[in-house]
Amino acid sequence: MRTYLKLLSLAMLFPTAVIADEPFDTCPSKGFLFQSSPSKVFGINLATGGYSELAATTGLNSHINAVGFNDPDRYIYGFDHDNANVVRIGKNYTGEQVAVSGLPEGINFISGDVQDNIYYLHRRELGLFKIDLSPLATDPSTTLTAEAMTSNMGVIRASDVAISPIDNKMYLVDNNDYDLYQVDLTTGDTNLVTSMIPQIGVPAGGFGAIYFDVNGNLYLSRNSDGSIFRANLSDTDDIALGDIGIEFFATGPASNQNDGARCANAPVIDEDSTIDFGDAPDSYKTLLASNGPRHEINTGFYLGTIAPDSEGDGFVSPLDDNKAGLSDEDGVGFVTALEAGKTSLISVNASQSGYLSAWIDWNGDGDFEDSGENIIDNNLLSSGANTLSVAVPADAEIGSSWSRFRFSEDGGLDFFGGATTGEVEDHPVTIMEDGSSLRHYPSESGYATVAFEDNWPKEGDYDMNDAVIRFRITETLNEDDEITRILIKGYLAAYGAGYHNGFAFRLPGLNRNDINAATTQSHNMVLQETNGLESISNEAIFIVSDDLKQKLPAGCMYYRTAQHCQEAISFEFEIDVYFNEGVDTSSLVTMPYDPFMFATPGAYVRDGLWYNPGRGLEIHLADQAPTEQFDTYWYGWWSDDSNPGADRYFKTSDNHPWALLINDAWSWPREHVDLVDAYSEFAGYAESSGDNNQLWYLLEKATADKTYSSEE
Repeated sequence: MRTYLKLLSLAMLFPTAVIADEPFDTCPSKGFLFQSSPSKVFGINLATGGYSELAATTGLNSHINAVGFNDPDRYIYGFDHDNANVVRIGKNYTGEQVAVSGLPEGINFISGDVQDNIYYLHRRELGLFKIDLSPLATDPSTTLTAEAMTSNMGVIRASDVAISPIDNKMYLVDNNDYDLYQVDLTTGDTNLVTSMIPQIGVPAGGFGAIYFDVNGNLYLSRNSDGSIFRANLSDTDDIALGDIGIEFFATGPASNQNDGARCANAPVIDEDSTIDFGDAPDSYKTLLASNGPRHEINTGFYLGTIAPDSEGDGFVSPLDDNKAGLSDEDGVGFVTALEAGKTSLISVNASQSGYLSAWIDWNGDGDFEDSGENIIDNNLLSSGANTLSVAVPADAEIGSSWSRFRFSEDGGLDFFGGATTGEVEDHPVTIMEDGSSLRHYPSESGYATVAFEDNWPKEGDYDMNDAVIRFRITETLNEDDEITRILIKGYLAAYGAGYHNGFAFRLPGLNRNDINAATTQSHNMVLQETNGLESISNEAIFIVSDDLKQKLPAGCMYYRTAQHCQEAISFEFEIDVYFNEGVDTSSLVTMPYDPFMFATPGAYVRDGLWYNPGRGLEIHLADQAPTEQFDTYWYGWWSDDSNPGADRYFKTSDNHPWALLINDAWSWPREHVDLVDAYSEFAGYAESSGDNNQLWYLLEKATADKTYSSEE
C-alpha cells in the first residue's frame, strides 16, 4: 500500500542563523515539493508521481510556501510563513533570509513563482506583487523592493501559481470551482481560460503545487489525494479558444500543506531517467506526450526474470524496448493461440505479489478504448508464474494487433498514465480463426540473425557485418496444416558496407502468381504502396529494400559496426503474405526460406568488377542456389568456389561462406575485424562443414573487444 507523507505534529527547533547555500548546478527536471511545518523538501518525478525526501529541514524551523525556481541564478525562492519574509534555498536545501521592503507587514503569501529574476507573490485579498531579484547577483545582502501590481486576480482563491515558459503568462486554478485562469504579467489582466470540471470532475481539494515543463504542459498536484493532472498549454490559439486538454497523469504524495517549485525550462524526464515505458504504436498512447504508461523502476516490482531498464520515453517503431536495451520484455507468454470465440491461456511471471491489468485491441482499430478490451482488471498475482484465461470475442478482427500488460504494487492502473512501481510490457499479438495454429522461426518472440560480407566473389575484409538483419517468421496453418499466411518481421541491426546493397526474401517452391493481392509490406509500421513482390521474376521474391544504405540515419558511416557508432535502430519491415485460393503451399521450403543480399542496381558495385551486374549480383547463404536474376558469369571468380553441378554455392575453397544464419541474437565483428579473429572457433566450424565447434558464435567464444556491443 502507498505510504503518504505525514505532517509533523511536534515543532522541531533549528537555529535561525544559517550559512548561505550554493546555487543548483543545473536546471533540475524534478519538481520540488515543500510539505509540513517546519518544511521538508521532497523531489517529485512528475512522470510517475514517485517521490523521495531530499531534506528533512531547510534549517529555518518554519513553514515555507509560495516557492518558485529562478533559472538565471538557480535558486529556489519562497515565503517564510512563520516569519513573513522571503527566503532563498540552494542545492543543499538550506534556507537563508532575503531582505525585502514594500510587502504588507505581517501578511503571508501562499502562492508564488519566479521567472527571469522576477519573484511574483499572490494572495487573494491583496492581489499580485513582484520583486526584482537581480540585485542579489552582486550583493546577496541587499534589500530588495516589492512592487504591487494592478490586477483583477485578487478574487481568485488559488493555492499556487506557475509561469509558462511558452507564453510567459501566469496560470492558476480557483480551488472553489476549478476554473483555470491566465494572467498577463505585463498588464495584470486576468482571463478565464476554461473550466476543468468537464475533464477532471467536480472540485475535490485545492492544487497546492503546480508546475510547468519546457513544452508548455502544466502539472497540477492536488493536496487531498496526490493526483497529478496535466493541462496542455503549449498552443496560444487553443488557450484563446479555451480548447485545453486536461487529463489525469500520475499519483503523487498527498498532504494538506503543499507547495511546489520547478525549473520550467527543464524536460519532465532527463538523461538519468529511472522510468520504464511501453513500445506499442503511439495510437495506443505510448509516448510521454500521449500520457503513455510509465513506471518507476528499481522498486522490486516487475514482470519476468529480468528487471526493466530505463528509457527517456516510449519506444515506437522501428524501436522497441528489447532492441534498444536489455531484453527485459520477458514476463508475458501466450500459452495457447488467441483464436476467435475460444478461451486463451496466458502465463504471467511476477517478481513478487502485485496487481496486473491488461488490454488487447480486439477490433484492430489502434487503441485499447473499446468495450471488452480491458481483459484483466486489477488481478492480484502471486510471486512467480501465474496462468490466466482470456475469452477471445467471436467477432475479434483476424490478424495482427497489440496487447498491453501493466504490473504494479498498488494496481488500479489504466492503459495510460504514470505509476510509482512496476513495469509495462507491450506485445504484438495475432488473432486467429478457430481451428488455425501458428508456427514460428526461430521462436515466438526471438529473432534470427543473418549477416553478410558483401565483397563476393572476393573474400574482402571478411568482417561479416556489411549488412546484419534480424528477423522472425510466423506461419499460420489451417486445420489441415496448410499454410494460409506468412508474416515476416525484421529490422536492420547493422550496416558496415561502403557499397550499396539491397535485401530480399525468396519463398523457394512458390511462384509469383501464387501470391494474393492482399499481401502487404510495411516499413516502420507505414504501409507501402507496393508489397515488394518482384515483377521481373517468376519466383516469389519480395524486395525489402533496393538500397539499405538509404535507410541509415545521419551519423557514423559504420552504422552499429564501429563501437563508437551507437545510433538507434532506424529501419524495420514487415511482409504479410497471403496466397491465392487453391495454391498448394506444401512445396514451400521450410523456414527461414531464402534471405539474400543483392547489389543495388545503378550504384557502384564492387572494386575489380569491370561492369555493373546490378540485380545480377546476389549473395546467399552457403549452398543456397541463387534466383533466376543471378548472373552466373561470376561463379568461380577470385575467392568463390561455387560448383552448381555439386549444389555448392557461395563458399570459398575452405568452406568459408559470404553469409551466416544464426538462430539467435549475435554479436557481430567490429568494422574491419576478420570473423576468424573475432571468433577463433569459426574456422574449425566452417572447414569441418559444421561438424566441429557448433557453438562457435556464442558471446563467451568471442575475442575480447573484437565484436560490436550496444551501449543503449
